[in-house]
Amino acid sequence: MLRINVLGGLYVTGDGRPLSGAAAQPRRLALVALLAVAGDRGVTRDALLAHLWPDSDEERGRKALTQALYALRRDLGSDEAFVGLKDLRLNADIVVADIIEFHDALARGNLDRAAELYRGPFLAGFHLPGAETFERWVDDQRASLHHEYTDLLDQLADRCREQGDHRGAVGWLRRRAGLDPLHAQTAVRLMEAMVGTGDVAGALQHARVYETLVRQELDLPPDREVIQLAERLRSGSDAAPEGGGGKSASETTVPRAPRQPELRSEPSTPPPPPAVVAVDPVEQRPLGGTSGWATMAPSAPSLPRISPRRARWVVTAVAAVVLLGGIGVVWQLTRTPPAVPVAPARVVAVGRIAHYSSGGTGPMGLPLADMLATDLARVDGVRVVSNARMVEVMRQLESVNDTASATVTAARRAGATELVDGALYEVAPSVLRLDLRRVDLATGAVLRAYTIQGPDLFALADSGTARLVADLGGVQPSRSLADVTTRSVVAYRLYEEGLRAYFHADAVGAERLFGQALAEDSGFAMAAFYSAQSTYGTDRARAQAMMRRAVALSGGASDRERLLIRATEAFSNSSPSLRAVADTLMVRYPTELEGYLMAAQGALLAGEFARARTLVHEVIARDSLGLSGRAVRCLACEAFAVLSEAYVSDDSIAGAIRMLHLWTRLQPASAQAWRTYGVLLAMGERFDSSAAAIRTADSLNPGATDLWRYQVRLLLQQRRYAEAEEISRVQYTSGPRAEHAEALWQQVIALRHQGRMIEALAAARHYRREKTEVASRGAAPSTAVPEALALLEGGHAAEAAALFDSTGRARYVDEDSSAIARVRVWAGAHTATALVVAGDTASLQAVADTLERLGRASGLERDRRLHFYVRGLLERARGRNDAAIAALQSAIVSRNQGYIRIPYELGGALLAAGRANEAVPVLQAALRSGFEGVSLYLTTTSRLPTSPATETP
Repeated sequence: MLRINVLGGLYVTGDGRPLSGAAAQPRRLALVALLAVAGDRGVTRDALLAHLWPDSDEERGRKALTQALYALRRDLGSDEAFVGLKDLRLNADIVVADIIEFHDALARGNLDRAAELYRGPFLAGFHLPGAETFERWVDDQRASLHHEYTDLLDQLADRCREQGDHRGAVGWLRRRAGLDPLHAQTAVRLMEAMVGTGDVAGALQHARVYETLVRQELDLPPDREVIQLAERLRSGSDAAPEGGGGKSASETTVPRAPRQPELRSEPSTPPPPPAVVAVDPVEQRPLGGTSGWATMAPSAPSLPRISPRRARWVVTAVAAVVLLGGIGVVWQLTRTPPAVPVAPARVVAVGRIAHYSSGGTGPMGLPLADMLATDLARVDGVRVVSNARMVEVMRQLESVNDTASATVTAARRAGATELVDGALYEVAPSVLRLDLRRVDLATGAVLRAYTIQGPDLFALADSGTARLVADLGGVQPSRSLADVTTRSVVAYRLYEEGLRAYFHADAVGAERLFGQALAEDSGFAMAAFYSAQSTYGTDRARAQAMMRRAVALSGGASDRERLLIRATEAFSNSSPSLRAVADTLMVRYPTELEGYLMAAQGALLAGEFARARTLVHEVIARDSLGLSGRAVRCLACEAFAVLSEAYVSDDSIAGAIRMLHLWTRLQPASAQAWRTYGVLLAMGERFDSSAAAIRTADSLNPGATDLWRYQVRLLLQQRRYAEAEEISRVQYTSGPRAEHAEALWQQVIALRHQGRMIEALAAARHYRREKTEVASRGAAPSTAVPEALALLEGGHAAEAAALFDSTGRARYVDEDSSAIARVRVWAGAHTATALVVAGDTASLQAVADTLERLGRASGLERDRRLHFYVRGLLERARGRNDAAIAALQSAIVSRNQGYIRIPYELGGALLAAGRANEAVPVLQAALRSGFEGVSLYLTTTSRLPTSPATETP
């Protein structure tokens, strides 16, 4: 029997075990959810298309739906799971759904069974970016089911009360209060039920928690009925209901609770944390410890008095926002351990800034939080978690709203020790008031409170930073925040909304919002930076242009943002400046994981493989949430890819395989992890395991257009060249147009290895035409390299040398000096190889000198050493074998990465010197180079002389 679960999450099980494959893919899961809710009514195909493929034309949408249903039937193991033609529905004989059972239980009056089935909000944690109709439907269903569940809890509590079962009523009302902690009637009913069990102290405690939450979240006085009941309990005038089995209030000694003093602005010494017991939001029992968080009551804003009717509306509206806040905050602070060990140094995160305007909840709290974090990060000596990192972690935690509990958890996950949050009020025209507080995340104690007034958000951010710096230490920045970001509040708000879209995997929406922010202020550097990041996957040329714009603007940005922009740009161009910039970013802003990752990339480019491994281990340890698979950018996943490359480059295929095995265990649903694992297994000649890993990747991402690439690479590494050629040929003739060029590229390699050089040359020239890459005038584009390789191996070495040299003269508008140096040095090494094969060694000295000069501009250690390769070729041509060995050894950064002809030539020189025991491990390492090495730059069918007098082994 198949079971669909939509309450508390979205997943499908078969015989009690979660299903993978199509049944775990987001859009197909969404299809299953739509059918589960519809039940016997079913859903029309048109409705499914509107919800799940809104941007596709009718024909493409119907094909996608048919493919999805086919894949689901296959992985569910039943062709009859879905029935109907025009209207689709689940086959009740084969498939059950918890939501159907929930409604059936309600209809039959089986309230206990219904409560058991409701395991959490509808589709909790599930999102489908780019499907707004579906997301709105989810919101409607979630709200409706939430209402049904709260009604169910009320009915269960009423039933217990009527039966005299006060303890049972307390249990159900605890759940009800956990869902809606600001609901006054629930608070009164729970307090009365607790009194019925004799727990007057617990009832008073709940009243204090309720009062605190209402003041904190709404800045409103608590409901009169709750206060009056609490006063009666303190005075001992209310007794336990008959039959409750407990003592009356007058028989229970309850000391009158002293009124907690309000926190004043800027106290002379930090106030001690009030003694409020933390309470479990569901069980309503003490958790131990104290928390000043739940007791803060900011002073009321200078606003018109809110009518009771409007107050009730505000309570209802905000209750949805603070579903996991309030009581949950206390719970998180005292119960959730930090995921990352917190360093002794103080690290500050800026959390939720609630904006209360005359029209209700306002939109300016989010940009103001970003402003404060950015401004604080400019203070020397103060470590701050950036707002972008907070938004990213919130996304990883699947926090839809910035509730207090969510920001606390995110701050702790990001490594913060203190949280700054508060509230923004519109006091009068052109007068804003910001109430801030600093909270110790270890204890929940409020360390200090501040009140600032100003005419706009920038003034508040600067003044707020100055007040915080007075306590945190450091020197207030001399320039205003507006001088290093933007002077447009509208641009800042659009930028902040863009960040949230970006970290919710909505790249299109993010790009649009960042573009609108730049339209408001063309000098906003970070808007240009994130616009580039949002565009890389769809329009690389546009992204690079936007990145150049961000770099040009970065001189006026804050220090952290300038370093982030420059490090990203340096990495994209393999610039020698990468290491210095990344190390500075990492040291100055240790909470930003990009610094560690980019420093690791810099170490990898520099050939410092052990250092790269150390740095990426830090990223993996501190971005465990990224491995959840919910993040738009998984830094830990990028770190695993760098880690495997570091092991491989250090000639440790076994070490890389161990790390990738760990990655697949941590992310068993990641197609990327399984594919990378499969490639490494092939490098280790574990071909059966490699094929199994590739098949697993395909099952996790069925229909992926690039699967055939991995299959071809696996065949090439197994030396099954004819089969690799056939798959490439079929892909070119019947695959999508976007894959044609890649298919030709793979076909060229397979033909070369079969010795079919005439056909390889024809395919290489076809590939060059297919790519239509345009270089500078008078130069060949990089796409001519396969053609040059085919010419070289086909006996046209002089022609190949000229073509290789021409590719090195190409210029691209999106490249800087370091990228240009990389192209020229790489082309120069190939040119030298072809010259030697052609018997022309006269120009090798000049080529080597040119490569040495150009290599200094590249950040790759490989490029800096390639001139030694050319010198080694020259020494071999002169018959000076020992000198050739020394030069070739100096050229090697990695024995199985980079230009694989270097270890190949070194092995030949060692054999010529009679040093076979040294040559064998060098050549074996070259054979472990995988597709990018031996498959690409050497063939198994030809023996090319590298000098007029010497033939390679």
